[in-house]
Amino acid sequence: MEEYRLLVKRIIMFIGLIAIVFALGTIGYMIIEKWPFIESLFMTAITISTVGYSLPEQISNAGKIFSMILILSGVSIVLYGISSVTSIFLEGDLQKYLTLRRRMKMIEKLKDHHIIVGVGRTGRHIVSEFLRSGEPFVVIDVDEEKIKHLETLFDKEFPYVVGDASDEDTLVKAGVRRAKSLITTLPDDTKNVFVVLSARTMNPRLNIISRASDASAMRKLLYAGVTSVVTISEIAGVRMAMMAVNPDLISFLDVVTFSGERNLRMELIKVPENSPIVGKTLAELQIPQRTGLIIISMRKGGNYIFNPKGDTKIEAGNALVVLGDLEGVNKMKEIVEKG
Repeated sequence: MEEYRLLVKRIIMFIGLIAIVFALGTIGYMIIEKWPFIESLFMTAITISTVGYSLPEQISNAGKIFSMILILSGVSIVLYGISSVTSIFLEGDLQKYLTLRRRMKMIEKLKDHHIIVGVGRTGRHIVSEFLRSGEPFVVIDVDEEKIKHLETLFDKEFPYVVGDASDEDTLVKAGVRRAKSLITTLPDDTKNVFVVLSARTMNPRLNIISRASDASAMRKLLYAGVTSVVTISEIAGVRMAMMAVNPDLISFLDVVTFSGERNLRMELIKVPENSPIVGKTLAELQIPQRTGLIIISMRKGGNYIFNPKGDTKIEAGNALVVLGDLEGVNKMKEIVEKG
């Protein structure tokens, strides 16, 4: 971002120098030749632009010397401006600037999006899942090359911010005040704590998820205001144990979670108060027949009803946990919205 600020400063400096030369030239002619303001301004303009008009007959020697100095100053500044503009095109600064502006415009339009901090091995999997599910997100990382590598890897452009996520300015650029959640995957627990503190201060309603290396880091992150903590070693240990005890179940869960071609997924779909399906039973809605989804559970308040029966009535605020392909999930969301 700093290079683009310098680019803008360069252009402003060029315009400012032109304005200064015009002002000094006009004032100089008014003092040396005693000309009125308009005539002095006009003389300055034709002198700087070197359009070739002849000098006034009554101009003094001092005026001629002043005019030569003005011409040299004007030509030098014009050459500087041309070289600056040329460098913008030759060095690719213009394209970089336009790309940055387009990316920032994309972020400004986002609402209820996710912010992913860090694009290491964990962050890469999160980006992959969000791209697959179509969830809006913004990536933050201090290394732009890592982000570019991900875009090449997935053959997809996505909005990102280059910077330190513990810096409030970086979080503002990522739209933290409009975001739904923030996931910090940095390998340094201390840095994750600082990111959580900054994000929680700026958005008290934000759902913050952080990785942690051990139990002591978990406590610090919870004190900082994290919503959920994931310990990578614990998840790996539980998975390895389950693979040893019940490998077939793990294979099924892998199909549900990483189902690539079939696009099979488990989804929790909330029922808002104004939904047309409020007050209807599951039998009336015929969800499996209309969507091809399997209803695994229904959440009522803080409780889950597993394998709900057909006479179970849907109330506002309930949520359905369904299993099926993405097309069926989209149909289900449409039913919840339109009936």
